[in-house]
Amino acid sequence: MNVTQEIKSRLDIVDIVSETVTLRKSGRTYTGFCPFHQNTRTPAFVVFPDSQTWRCFGACAEGGDLFSFVMKKQGWDFREALEQLAARAGVVLEEAFPADLEQRAVEERLAALLAGAADYFHQLLLHAPQAVVARDYVSGRALTEQTLAEFKVGYALESWDACRNHFNAQGYNDDELVAVGLLTENPERNTRYDRFRNRLMIPIRDVNGQVVGFGARTLDKDGVPKYLNSPQTALFDKSQLLFGLDMARRHIREARQAVIVEGYMDVMQGWQLGFRNLVAQMGTALTETQLRLLKRFTRRFVIALDADAAGARATMRSLDVARETLDRTEETRFDAPHLVRHEGRLQADIRVVTLPAGNDPDKIIRENPTLWPQLVAQAQPVAAYVIDVLTRDLDLEDAKAKSAVAQQVLPLIQDMPDAVERDHYRQLLARTLRVDERALQQLQVTLPGSKPARSQPPAGPTLPSLPPRPGADNPVLAGGRLSLDKREAYILYHCLREAQLLGQVDHRLLSVSQKQLELDDFTTPEDRALLRAAQQNLRSGAVATIDELCDSLDASLRNRVLSWQADSQMDDMPSTGRERLPDKLAQTVLDLRLEKIRRLLSEVQLLLRDAQNEGNEPVMLLYRQQLAALPTEMQRINRAKSELSLVNRRKADAEGE
Repeated sequence: MNVTQEIKSRLDIVDIVSETVTLRKSGRTYTGFCPFHQNTRTPAFVVFPDSQTWRCFGACAEGGDLFSFVMKKQGWDFREALEQLAARAGVVLEEAFPADLEQRAVEERLAALLAGAADYFHQLLLHAPQAVVARDYVSGRALTEQTLAEFKVGYALESWDACRNHFNAQGYNDDELVAVGLLTENPERNTRYDRFRNRLMIPIRDVNGQVVGFGARTLDKDGVPKYLNSPQTALFDKSQLLFGLDMARRHIREARQAVIVEGYMDVMQGWQLGFRNLVAQMGTALTETQLRLLKRFTRRFVIALDADAAGARATMRSLDVARETLDRTEETRFDAPHLVRHEGRLQADIRVVTLPAGNDPDKIIRENPTLWPQLVAQAQPVAAYVIDVLTRDLDLEDAKAKSAVAQQVLPLIQDMPDAVERDHYRQLLARTLRVDERALQQLQVTLPGSKPARSQPPAGPTLPSLPPRPGADNPVLAGGRLSLDKREAYILYHCLREAQLLGQVDHRLLSVSQKQLELDDFTTPEDRALLRAAQQNLRSGAVATIDELCDSLDASLRNRVLSWQADSQMDDMPSTGRERLPDKLAQTVLDLRLEKIRRLLSEVQLLLRDAQNEGNEPVMLLYRQQLAALPTEMQRINRAKSELSLVNRRKADAEGE
């Protein structure tokens, strides 16, 4: 398994896409409006969980995998996407090339700057006369000097340039201070000033204990926002961090569970009184990356919610519970469906505990520390918790209300990968609602905005059958999934080894009215990145050898090319020699395109059946158009293949004369 495969095995494309695109489950797939073009009428964007791919069947007519999605959405190149997704998946990348050492030195300097800032703010809290308001605040929260020292809590002066001047004097320039989030820029006025002013400074460290940012609580009575975090930087990404994990991880292992709370003060107060397996989430929703971080130390997670959050109205799709209170980092979301999916993928035990009304962990631990472990022990599994919340004030004489609850809970149960658990919670729901379990099994669950499935699909056009696969005369170029990757590699390897081949292949394709070689001809993110490298190499004029190209490639790309060089099949030159290679490669490109259209036809057939079951007429029309257009495209490719073959035969005949 290479590094991109490992990353994709740890991340779910549905979760990643769902962060920016509203998706609705439709049969085996998820659909929504494409984020890459304007469209609010027909949800033509489809995510395929089974293959972990996506495709737009609308104006874009593009598709790909997790990497291609984030690269297109964020404007990242392959290296940026690799680094971001690897960090999110907890995958360690290989050592960088010497060309990256300078960047690493920059990052180490910025890390040293943040460590110095934590020391600077901490010393201000301890000794600066202006910090009396901060010292009074932490005293009122009953935080001891030892706790303040262990978490290195500090204070930012009420000044627009105190922090800036201090670190300028230490040899750091403004660009570096902006890069770590200590300075804020005003582009309209072209000014820079201290981001944190008159705030209690709480250093945020990664799992290894390195300071990567700050959480800053206002000390002004009417200060807004109450909590101001560092902005997203090269070192700080709140979706990948858990406050206090660097200190709590040993205690989490010992306790065999992690308790996830909402605020910095909750963690510090718990630590101070001996409850040291507490961490706080850094974003508005608990991410799978954060849970994977915790999974290194335990498989049991307890999420502590306050009573106000537990009483919020739940909906089938998100069952969100949101609340912003004193000393909360920011509004926090409880997302039951995502937790259940995370729980299944991670093989974890996720539980939820509701705190007594008017209390948060900080208050309970300070005022009644013996109650805290009792509450944690009462934590319920996610499904049981949701059933309890939704039925707590339910009128069991109201049949429609009971049906509505079932519609909300059953999708949660169906998402569970374990059959025994599904059966258990279905029985629990039936008992709680006082209905026969068979009624729940017969209930047709629908999502908001969708229609119930019909027992018989409506009459429609006969779906076209798929044309037979063409043969091939080279084992590398034969049909099948494995050789599909091989054929893509075969094309790229020769175009990288001899740059002029790429131009010649493009010329052959254009001569038969086909598009030039393009990114969509390749399925893996590495191969798409290598095609870009080959295209840049050809455009540069001063063409580099494959070895010179390897020296400039990312480690994962270089390793891929080196593996091709060691594969004897890759050097399998056609018997007619080098002069026939452009024609052979062009034919291989056309074979690849045919294979991919066949697969796309198969996918569209299934999508149309799902749309028919739902009675979704606009989507049905879209897929029928696709089913009419794709065979036509296949005919064009087959004609192009015939034309190329004819030209090749004429060349062979001419050479034989």
